[in-house]
Parts: sequence; C-alpha cells; structure tokens
Amino acid sequence: MKQRTINFILFILLQFSSTASFCQERTISGKVLDVNTHHEIPYVNIYVKNTQVGTISNFAGRFELKIRQPHSKMILVFQHINYDVKEISLASLQSSGQIYLQPRVIPLPQLEVEAAGERMEIEKDLPQMIAVVHAKEFELRGFVDAGDLLRSDHSIQVDEELSGKKTVSMRGGNADDVVVLYNGIKLNNQFSNIFDLSLIDLEDVERLEVIKGSNTVLFGSEAFSGVVNIVPKMEQDYRIRFQQRFGTYDSGNWGLHAYQKIGKLHGSYRIRQGGAKRQLIDSTNDADFLENRSLHHTANLEYRFSNGPGAMAENRLGAMFIQSSVDYNNNRDLEAVSNTNQIFGLKYSGDIWKLRNLNLSLSQRNSDETQTLTGSYGFLNRELFDRTINFNAEKSFDFTHLKLLFAYQFERVRFDFSDVRSDFSSSKISNEAARINRFRQGLVSIIKVHAPGGSDVLKIVDFDLSFRRDQIKDELDPTAPQNTLLSFENNQWHQSTVKFAARFNGYYQNFLFDVFMNIGNNVKFPSLSQLISSRLVFDSNSLQFQLKPEKNRSVEIGLILKRELRSQPVIYGWQFSASYITNHYDNKFRPYFTIGLPVAFFDNVATARITGYESRSSIFLLRKKVTAEFGIAYYDISERAAFPFKYDLKIIANLIIDHAGYSLKLHWFKEGRQTGWIRQLNGNFSEVLLADFTNVDFHLSKTFSVWKLKLFANLSLRNLLNDDAVLEGLALRDRRYYLTFGIQY
Repeated sequence: MKQRTINFILFILLQFSSTASFCQERTISGKVLDVNTHHEIPYVNIYVKNTQVGTISNFAGRFELKIRQPHSKMILVFQHINYDVKEISLASLQSSGQIYLQPRVIPLPQLEVEAAGERMEIEKDLPQMIAVVHAKEFELRGFVDAGDLLRSDHSIQVDEELSGKKTVSMRGGNADDVVVLYNGIKLNNQFSNIFDLSLIDLEDVERLEVIKGSNTVLFGSEAFSGVVNIVPKMEQDYRIRFQQRFGTYDSGNWGLHAYQKIGKLHGSYRIRQGGAKRQLIDSTNDADFLENRSLHHTANLEYRFSNGPGAMAENRLGAMFIQSSVDYNNNRDLEAVSNTNQIFGLKYSGDIWKLRNLNLSLSQRNSDETQTLTGSYGFLNRELFDRTINFNAEKSFDFTHLKLLFAYQFERVRFDFSDVRSDFSSSKISNEAARINRFRQGLVSIIKVHAPGGSDVLKIVDFDLSFRRDQIKDELDPTAPQNTLLSFENNQWHQSTVKFAARFNGYYQNFLFDVFMNIGNNVKFPSLSQLISSRLVFDSNSLQFQLKPEKNRSVEIGLILKRELRSQPVIYGWQFSASYITNHYDNKFRPYFTIGLPVAFFDNVATARITGYESRSSIFLLRKKVTAEFGIAYYDISERAAFPFKYDLKIIANLIIDHAGYSLKLHWFKEGRQTGWIRQLNGNFSEVLLADFTNVDFHLSKTFSVWKLKLFANLSLRNLLNDDAVLEGLALRDRRYYLTFGIQY
C-alpha cells in the first residue's frame, strides 16, 4: 500500500513536470542592423522556421518574440525585401542579441510582404523615375540640410541664393516647377510658388520621396519638373535630443527635439534657431554685409487606431504644426525681407464605417512677408499677406488587376498686398493696396491596370491613365479697401490635363529590368503674388502687365537595369538607369532675381523647349561596403532666358564607404555655365553669365552609443577646390565647412 502511494505521487509529479515543460514560454529579444552601416533596420519579418510563430521588428529595429518550448537548435528566420534572408540558431541569438543583415542589390523577388515603413505616398501616381532617400542617408553622411542632400543627384539643381535660401530645381526647370510636400501637404507659398529647403530639419525626417518628371496629376498641375515629399518620423528612439552646428560665414544653429509616446498616441516637438553673416568681398566698410536669422517650431501628433507598427497601423489620424520666421538683411543696399509662415494640418488615413481606403487632409497656411527694396525713384515698401486653406479627399478601389483612385481638391486663397513708394528723402510717392481672392477646385482620376507578364522573364505589365480638371476664379475683394493703379482682371481659368503611362518589369537570374514611358500635358497657374510681381513694378508708369497660365507637353522614356554578382569576390553588383525627356512650354514664367534677397519678379516667354538625357551608373563593391557612382545629365534649352541660372550639363562622381558604423562620401561634380537676369539698384535688369565650374564636397560622420546615450558628429566640407567667382561683391563658390555635434537620450 505504501509503495502504491509513492508510485502514485511520483506519477503525478512526472505529469506536472511534463505539463510545465510543455507550457514553458520564453521571450526572445534583440536588434536587427545593417552589416555595413550598423544602422537599425525597421519592419523585418522574423519567424521560427517551419512554424507560424513570428513577429516584426519595430521602427528602431528592435523585436520581441515569445516562443513556447524553446530549444537551442531552433532556427529563427530574418527576412526583409532589401536584405538577404538570414537563418540563425536560437543559441547564437541568445549569446549576442544583435543580428546583422547583408543588403541586396535587387529586392527579394516574389516577396509580396513589403516593408511597412516603405509604402510611399507618391506611388499612387503614375510610374515615373522615383528616388527615395531614407533617413540613414542623411544621418550617416553629415549633410547640412535637405538642399545639401539633394544636390548630389545628377538631375537635381539646388540653388543657394545669396541670402542663404535654398530652392530645388529638376531637369533644367525652374524652382517654381517643383512641388514640395510635407507628408502630402503642400508647402509651396503663394508669394513665389517655391519653398525654402533650408527650413527643413533633417534630424526628424523619415525619408524624402522624389518624383522626377512632369507627369504627376495627384499632387497638383504645377509640378512641371517634379515633386519632393518630405515624410516625417512619427516614432523616435529617443526622449530628448540636442544638436549644435557651426560653420562658415559665422553661421550656426542649434536644435532641441522631444518625443513622447502615450499608448497609441505619438507626439514630438522641435525648435531650431540659427543665422549667418556674409561679408562683401569688395567692401572696405565692415557694416556692408548680408545677414539672415531664422527660428523654426515643428510639432507632430499621430494617433493609431490599431497596434500595427509604422504604416501597418491602417487607421491613423495626424496633426502637424510648422512655424518659421526668417529675416534677410542687405546692409549695404539697405534692402530687407522678413517672412513668417504658419502651417496647420490634419490628415486621416484608413476606413470610415463601410468606406475603405480613404485619405482626407485639411490644412491652413498663413504667410506674412515684408519687403524693403530700392528702385530708380527711391524705395518700395511691400507688405504681402496670404491665407490659404486646402482640402483634399481621396478614395481608392483595389481589385485583382485594377486600381482606381479618385480625388477632389479645394483651395481658397485670400491675398492682401500693400505697396508704398517713397523717394530717397522718404517722401511718399504713391500708396497701393488691394485684396485678391482665389477659389480653386480640382478633380483627379487615375486608372492603373496591373497584370502579370505571362512569362518567366516579364513579370509585370502596367498601363496607367490619369485625368485632371482644374477650375480657378480670381477676383478683387469688393469688401476690402482698394487703392491700386494695377490693372487686375478677374480671372476664370478652366484647364484639363490627360496623361498615359506604360511600364514593363521583369526579373531573370539575378538580373532585373524596368522600362516605362510617360506622355501628357500640364498647366500651371500663376500665384497671386506672381500676378502682381511684374518686372515692371519698379516703373510707376507701367503697371498693366499680367501673367498668363503656363502650359507644358511632355514625353519621357526610362530604363532601369540591375544585376547581382554574388559569385564575384569584389564586384557585388551594378545598377544603370537612363531617361530621355522632352518638354514644350507655352507662356513660360521667367523670373528675375534680386541680389542678396529671396525676391523675384516675373514675365512670360511665349515658347520654350527642353530636351534632355540623364543616366546614372552604380557599382557595388565588397558586399556593398563601397559604392562608386557616376551620373550625367544634359539638357538642350531653346530659350535660356526662360530658365535663368540653370545649367545644361551636370556630371557627378561619388565614392561612398560604409564600414562598422563609419560613413564617408566624396562627391565630385561639374556644372555647366548659367545665364540669368538680376535686378540692379536703379530698378533695371541686367544679364549675368556664370562660367561652368568643377568642385568636390566631402562628408564624414560617426555615431557612438554610451549607456542610454547616443552621440554623433558630422563634418561637411563644401567646394574644396576654392573658386573665385564673385557676383555683386559676394563669393558664390568659395570653400565652406560645417561641423555638427549632437546627443540624444
């Protein structure tokens, strides 16, 4: 009896032990990193081999995976579309906690689960030459701002005005041919229809999405040359961050960033203040200099209705606020510009009841600018105020081989201006003031036919058709005080644009090709400020000129080739892209610039044409630790006066090295001659010719981690081959340096 009792107790304990062993659960954690840059890789698929147990890494590359009955021989699989698949035993992971993945030249074929954080807003439009610059590119290279980052592209020209303002142009076009967006919300102002890229704080940007070409319909008809969409980071791996930059021209700025997550709510705030002072070379007076000062505030809130990481949280409501104040002063010529911008935005993406795949956005922009300029008669004091309200609604339908997108866009603009002319003794000559209202509506439809290629080589065939209809009404506001000699017509414009695109994509034995063609037309309407900013504004007897809408007809043919050479010990792969473009313009807007200040005046050129060729080649060496790039862009510009200070040739060569967390970039470039018109102090305009030039930029950065702190240092050297080009007493291409230090917790 006693022996039976003992056996029974042992049996119960054995069963309990087996059950406990069966129910044993362990949490495995770690971080996924790029083997070359040591940068975190977000949204990696992680699962136990031959099971349904898995997870996904978060925005900072970290992951946690709960496993029942773990054992040392268990295999974990790490899979990302842009990296080699890696398998590692559970025992190896527990000993290190860090997983390094090898980057690929060609994305993983037939991998339908795309990285959640890489679903791009701009891919909703027609297929075009698209460049995506991820956060790690500007974090690792030590670029000063978004302008410095983009200027290393062969088809992009970044114009750094003498005031410090930076604008982007593409494919030989003007700065007002490019639409700049912040998370899908338009940033171009109503004064000049451009945006200053130096205002963008790269430290809190997730990526830059760049469309090259004029075949977009979704982001406005004004995008004759391209679109830049700035996607902010909604999640951060720090609570607080501070950085300080020093540089040439007594320049410097500091920035403070804060981030907090409360449940499903993500919030961030940042402040940045800076300035610069440039002495005139040919002046003997120390008081003759250009000076600019800036102050920026940015805040973002995003609420995710589900717990999915990044873009996988389908229903999202976001709010953003941007305020910038910039002052430009030309102390030699007694000219100045003061500009203040405020942007409020709300954006919802997801479903509303039974309505799926919705995108709704509402924004308001308030811009206030004061200009003090010199003319032949004396001084012009101009005050401009703009309040713009934008609403955008999109609805998409997804079928097996068909995608439909419909959008409605509304814009209301209230524009106030006041011009006070006085002679050099400050006696008032004239006083003009008016308020102009603009109402704009746009309808957009896009049809995308997405079909399999039907062969082992041709994988995808796309045919896209888009249509856009714009209606604009401009009128003087009868309720506001009017005191103007300007002959302003109440405009009513109706224009339609149609575009067609075809794309063929294939993959065979580590070789990928992508061929596409776009054809269509565009129309750009002058902003209200452009309508009154005739170059004749300095002649008090000639105030009758008015801009006409600009029209464009374009064709683009593009090719992308990629090849992986995994069996080669040195060459890991290569990539080649090329495009042929042609653009025909009617009533092309021609800007005339003001020395030292971000002010332009406009008229129309009857016809103009740009035909060009672009190509870029990349060779990846030593398993992508080293990348060598070569790019060339050539444009045949029929009317150079319509595209002031735009070169017809640009050649670049880049050497990029990423190893063990160190990053180095050497950028060599050659830019062709440039011709433009500038305003003299007497109010007249004269032609200026800038010779072609060659130079070198150098960027180096390193990041250190100490406890919970991350320290980083960036060095940026510009124009190492010092050039003595001078315009109106200001050096244009002189050697410059910028050094940035930062710490985050």
